[in-house]
Amino acid sequence: MSTPFEKVQNVFHSKFQSKIELPKGLEEQFFINAISEFNVELYPIEFDEFTFEIEDNLSVFEINLLGTLMYKEYLHRERDKTLKLNNIVGKDIKLTALGNSKYAMNNAYNDLQKEISKMTNKLKPMNFDE
Repeated sequence: MSTPFEKVQNVFHSKFQSKIELPKGLEEQFFINAISEFNVELYPIEFDEFTFEIEDNLSVFEINLLGTLMYKEYLHRERDKTLKLNNIVGKDIKLTALGNSKYAMNNAYNDLQKEISKMTNKLKPMNFDE
């Protein structure tokens, strides 16, 4: 049995609210990045590069983690955009007064990193027999 990309994508879409639809290719790249981080942090999972279907039957918790990892990628882009906007200074315009948005975005990103770390630790096997 396998896990379709749409299940992970639904979790990703449930994490934020936006009026702008993300390009399909960007969401697919977020998914590839999430799979990569999952493979490094936990254990390897295989997926079909054409259908984006995960070959393993993942648990709800694993699907939630992958969707959260995708959201981390999205939030990283949004944080980068906010940081760049906050530092625009020109002859006729100055956009440095948006410091609160920069602070809030950094806090949201750091909180998400902590949440992902907790989720990842729950999936790691416990080795008490050593």
